[in-house]
Amino acid sequence: MSQNVILLGVDGLGFSEISPWIREENLANLHEVIRTGTKSKLESTSPPWTPCAWPSFLSGRNPGKHGVFDFFTSDGYDKELIDRGTVAAPYLFEMADSAGYTSLVINYPVTHPAPELEHGAVVPGYLATEDAEFHPSELRDEYEAEYGEYEVYPSYGTDEDPVTEYTRVARHRRDMAQFLDERYDWDLLAVQFQVTDSIFHDLDDRDAIRQVLENVDEFVGDIVDLGDEDPHVFVASDHGMGDYEWTFYVNSWLAENGYCETTTGEEQYFRQAKDELKGERGDGETSGIATLIGTTTSALSAVGLSPRQLHRGLGAVGLDSVVERVLPEEALVAAQNHVVDYEDSVAYQLLFNSLGIHLNVDGREPSGQVPQEDYESVRSELIRDLSGVRDPDGNLVFDDVLPREEVYEGENLEAAPDVVLVPRDYTYDVSGSVVDTFRRNEHKNHKPDGILISNRDLGVDRPGTASIYDIAPTVAAALGLPVDSQRDGTVLGPFEAGDELDWDERAGDYRTMAGSDTGTTDEVEDRLADLGYME
Repeated sequence: MSQNVILLGVDGLGFSEISPWIREENLANLHEVIRTGTKSKLESTSPPWTPCAWPSFLSGRNPGKHGVFDFFTSDGYDKELIDRGTVAAPYLFEMADSAGYTSLVINYPVTHPAPELEHGAVVPGYLATEDAEFHPSELRDEYEAEYGEYEVYPSYGTDEDPVTEYTRVARHRRDMAQFLDERYDWDLLAVQFQVTDSIFHDLDDRDAIRQVLENVDEFVGDIVDLGDEDPHVFVASDHGMGDYEWTFYVNSWLAENGYCETTTGEEQYFRQAKDELKGERGDGETSGIATLIGTTTSALSAVGLSPRQLHRGLGAVGLDSVVERVLPEEALVAAQNHVVDYEDSVAYQLLFNSLGIHLNVDGREPSGQVPQEDYESVRSELIRDLSGVRDPDGNLVFDDVLPREEVYEGENLEAAPDVVLVPRDYTYDVSGSVVDTFRRNEHKNHKPDGILISNRDLGVDRPGTASIYDIAPTVAAALGLPVDSQRDGTVLGPFEAGDELDWDERAGDYRTMAGSDTGTTDEVEDRLADLGYME
């Protein structure tokens, strides 16, 4: 192979948010890559969430094939955080390793436990714990002896100097790339930046967001400089980012419409309940308020009031505005203790971010309520009912409500939700919390169109849109590897697809080589909650 390949992942970037900054004065290195090549939208997975999008990015397969639809996988009514072993598809860099190519993989999500490459290195990223083992196993100690502690996650919600905090964590990606470049003669250098997503969830200050992105752009330039004289460079995101207006509490709607039963219990969805509500802050006034809110909530719940009535009950005693002041973004969530009674329900949103509804089917779920012979009729009725839901302003909530087989295909289709929700213009969060049906909630969240930038003409008509499934086959072709016969994407640009091969046959064992990550995931779940992913 005459040219090596640099694959840079920038989580959450969309042109609608960053286009004004793609110029020499701000994001000069991205601007330079575009100057000689391609700038295109990149269509994400459905839903356009990190946990299913990055496995598709790295494998070229849709979630129906790789089996990941959410941060969690389900077993009956139980949920477990995903890891590399959950993804039922080989990754691009694993296929490269099997063919004798050397890959350096830094910070990509869902790469833990780190696959044991024979010819390269893997530093796990998002969803790994901070103490996750690198491959080779001695890599962490060697890096930290020179650069200090490697960190996967920034401190979310930092108020003092968020630009410095996010930049500090992002710098580790650049530093690790330079560290490994000195030790390996590599063919593929794949580096991912997660902070490019986190800043939009965490920061309201556009100037601070711009400063972080400018610093990441500097690191991008440093990484590109590690390539040979003219490397193939691809910069891509897993989804875009933009404005949301509402949160729709779908399990509350399902309960009100006879599909879902609720009960009192531990708040499974609410790890984001903050210290103020728990009374853990040292401020005596806040602790007293938290105690009063908790006592009032319990009393109202004990006499059988619904979650909606609970919030109105807090208002009747003058506490609703106090909750909003103490806990602005999670007030409605905090002011209740109802959860889904899965066993007695017909339908529910089980997974936090799947944008999908599961039916409780007899013979499939542990306590199924829907006879198998009624599955299609119940699902069709549910699709019809959800398709007509309108927000308090009278607007339809969903552009589409679809049976899963119209969205996904593959051997893991059965793991998908039975009904897939496509919010109108992606301006609605769809939460599984059991509270009021709607909450006006203006914030940034994921959009379906990410970005694809390359220093090569990829043949995407302007203003065209490539697919996230195109990345793995295109990079494979650029490396001179056989493309996957199970791919859902195409080879873009000047690269020849060449031979086809079922990557499972060559590289299917890599995901099991490192075993399963059996450590506690509480730390990771807390970080997901900090970003609003577990409401």
